[in-house]
Amino acid sequence: MNIIYRFLKKLAKISFIISQMKNANFIKKSLQIFIISILLGCVFSCTNKRKELAEKTTMEFFSAVSENDTTKMWNLYPALKDYSIYYKSDECVIREKETKELTDEKVSVTVDNSFTNAFGKKFNQTITLFLKPNGDNKDTYKIYDSKGIADYKNGNIFYTFSTKTGCIDKNADLTDQEIIQKLKIAQKMMTNYYFDIYVKLQCLVFVTSSNWELGYGNSASGKIIVKNLSGFNLPNLKYKVKYYDSRGNEVTSDNGYVTYDMFMSGNSKSFTVYTSYVGNATKAKIDLDFDAEMILNYVANQDYTGKEFEEYEKKMEEPEKGDNNKMEKVGN
Repeated sequence: MNIIYRFLKKLAKISFIISQMKNANFIKKSLQIFIISILLGCVFSCTNKRKELAEKTTMEFFSAVSENDTTKMWNLYPALKDYSIYYKSDECVIREKETKELTDEKVSVTVDNSFTNAFGKKFNQTITLFLKPNGDNKDTYKIYDSKGIADYKNGNIFYTFSTKTGCIDKNADLTDQEIIQKLKIAQKMMTNYYFDIYVKLQCLVFVTSSNWELGYGNSASGKIIVKNLSGFNLPNLKYKVKYYDSRGNEVTSDNGYVTYDMFMSGNSKSFTVYTSYVGNATKAKIDLDFDAEMILNYVANQDYTGKEFEEYEKKMEEPEKGDNNKMEKVGN
């Protein structure tokens, strides 16, 4: 750029001298056209170089994906660490006509990516990468965002929850990083719902009776009745039973399902427990197992108004209320 500046400075001097000569207007206009053409050439040259650098980084990234080289992948696309899953790659073809220069020396590169899984099924995706210079080094590019590098919809309970509560608009044209940030908010929202439901289940789903007896070969069996007053219909409710000796030491444990059907709110379920060996156990204790997956699936698949995310944001923006109950010192 300094060379260009000095060159233009000299041209300006020449232009001034010529302007004093005969036919100065004609020569002056010719010089202006010449200078503009040089500047445009420099601009186009820089643009092409940026595009070439971005496309080079793109090919290096998909080569690393193909080789499952996570170190190189994360180096070229640091934010990829936030992705729990992303598309694999066997072959990547750049759509050169769709490589675009963006603001602040940024570039977008679109590719056709293909991958064949272990069962021989081929997948094709159109993926766009967004790249920018790597810090002060303008000769290398890094990926800072993408679009279409992962499938968030298939079996992702956080995405399901996000779309139901208004956290993600399914019709919005979002980048992968924008979706990831929304999913992080959805996880925080779901955590609040999770603990509310967990407390209710602990209090309102309970064992009403249990009878135990020892059997042949130190086995044990029992009949259990569980009541559900939680207001939730529970799929695949689990239990865990622990056996203790006369000193209160745990001998062994066992687990299973209260029912494989939906356990409807307001109903009771009776089931039998059989453990093949309990040693010298003299008593048993049964606990209902409200596992995280069951509760999270329940939270994700509830009906929502679509206003929950908006309400959550408002709540988060509210200033914390001060403690008005603190005692103050009166007098000196």
